[in-house]
Parts: sequence; structure tokens; C-alpha cells
Amino acid sequence: MEKKSAKIQIKQIAEMVGMSQSTVSIVLNGRGDEMRISKETQKRIQEVAKSLDYRPNIYARRLRNTSEKQPNQMIAVFWNDSFMEDTMSRFFKGASTAVKENKYGVEFMIQLFSAGNLKEYGELLNIQKYNGIIIAGAFEEDMRFLEQGRFDIPIVLSSRSSDRFSSVYVDGYMIGYECAKLFSQKGLKSAGLFGVRQGATSSSLRELGFMNGCREYGIDIREDWIFKSETRNMEDGYQCAKELLLLQKKPEALFIMYDSMALGAVFAFKEDYIRIPEELSIIVYGLNNMLELTSPSFTMVGNSMETAGKNSVELLMTIIHNNIMMPISRVIEPAYIYGNSFSVQNT
Repeated sequence: MEKKSAKIQIKQIAEMVGMSQSTVSIVLNGRGDEMRISKETQKRIQEVAKSLDYRPNIYARRLRNTSEKQPNQMIAVFWNDSFMEDTMSRFFKGASTAVKENKYGVEFMIQLFSAGNLKEYGELLNIQKYNGIIIAGAFEEDMRFLEQGRFDIPIVLSSRSSDRFSSVYVDGYMIGYECAKLFSQKGLKSAGLFGVRQGATSSSLRELGFMNGCREYGIDIREDWIFKSETRNMEDGYQCAKELLLLQKKPEALFIMYDSMALGAVFAFKEDYIRIPEELSIIVYGLNNMLELTSPSFTMVGNSMETAGKNSVELLMTIIHNNIMMPISRVIEPAYIYGNSFSVQNT
């Protein structure tokens, strides 16, 4: 019935736009540019299709592609350009591992988007030339757009959780909670926090977990020990550290929510000759090779991007190959790198 309905709709669209069914089919299958159909014609067909609530059978199209000996899956990765640096390369290193180990036939297409502006690429999220989509680093506004939209292509969220979409993520709340527990195990009785004013859901959960953990373990975390900036860059980390150092009474421990802020904070602490960890024990969220090379080296916890990339590809391919319609979540274990800014010895 679904196949018959699709044929009837294509016929109706063709009649309404005054074109052949084959032309309409080409456009609706995302091959308009390839077949040199004008942008104006493509737009007209897509608008009429949308008005008729046309929804192609994407799984049937995949089967047709396989029968035509085109086994490769086209995977689009929508990447938040706030997380460039070496993060993207590590993600795709993990993705490449998944492809090699599982012998997937996959081609990747990368689409950069700015935080909060994923909605600008709404049409691309439904273009039928993709077999599946991975979205990495969606912010709050991006998540609202996704939750309110309707998408016919399998989507996996990387480093974000969702009840509606399949996702691969670490448990941010437990990371924050465990950091408070580590401070407590070292006998530390007071702690501060560096973060941002408007972060993603994952960062909000880390903060909540840390705050609740501090309360449960009897760690004092005063309001004037919590510093939040507009962004999460080195300059903001430096400024937060300078403001902390102006306080007459300082905490014994510090949870820095972003590795980029930690890179700035280390300069401020060095300028004031703060001895780490003797005077201030620090744990940083985010795995950054530079923080392993600083003096002292930093203890870090975070989402391994290699693991996230590998699991995101494997989950999406499982969904595609098995025509899975319900959302699936993979919660991955966080990675810990212990440096001299916080020692776990004698805990």
C-alpha cells in the first residue's frame, strides 16, 4: 500500500506542476542537480510535494540502490563549528575505525553549522541523497529545532541525548557527581566551578551533578566561587581565574567545565605563583593534549571523541541495515586522564 500511495502522490505532483513523473521522481530522490534540473523547477516540485505531505519510502530506495550495485551508504555529518581544533579529527578517526572493523561501505559528507543555527540547514536534513545523518554538538536551540521538526532520514545525535532521536553520549550528570566524589575522597572540603552562562544541556547536567555531589559529600561550594563567562575560550578562563584569585578566601578544589578555559586559567595561576595541587586541586572536563603537556599536567575527564565517532557510525549503520524506527541510545563510559593537578593516590 505504501508503494502504491507513493506512486499516486508522484503522479499527482507531476499533474500539478505540469511535468513528467520521471522528472518529479528524480527531484524527490535528491538527484535534481545531477540531472541538471533547474533550481527553480526543483523548488516548485518540492513545494508542491510538501503541500501534499509527500513522504518517500526511503528504505525501499535503499534496496533499489543495493540492487543497482551501489552499496555505499552516504552519511552526512553535521558538525558544530564551535568544536573544531583536533576534536573533529579524533571523531573521524573513531568513525574510520568503525568503517574498517565492520567493513562498511560508507561515504561521508561534512556540513558545518554554527551553534544555534542548525535550523538554517533544515532542507538538507531531509534531502534524500543521504542514507543517514549524524549531528555532532547540537546546542539548546538546535535541539529545540530538531524536537519540533519531522525528518524522514535516520538521525543519530553524537554527544547529546534525546527521547526522540537515537543518540550516543556520556552521562554528564554522573561525570559532575563523580568529580565531586573524587574531591571528597581526597579530603577536600571546599570547591569552585568555572563554566558558561548559557551552555548546552550536557554542560548543565555536569554542573547539576557536581553541585549535588558536593552537597552530598559535605563539600562547601559558595556562590562567589562559581564563575561563569559568556564563552568558553582561553581568555574567559584566564579572566575567571584572575577573579578567583582576588578573593580573600579561596576554595581548595576547582572543577573547570571546559578544557579551553583551563588553558587560560593555567596562565593566571602561574602568574600568581599558585601551587597546584598543594593550594588548589583541579579537575577539567574535556580531553585536551595540551593540558597533558602543561606544568603541572591536568587531570581530565571527558567524552572520548574517538569512541563517540566509532559508536555514532556503528549505531547509525545498525539503524539503516535493520530499518529500525524507534530511537536507540548508547551511553558510553567517560575517559579519565590523571595528571598532577589532582592525584588519585591514597583515595
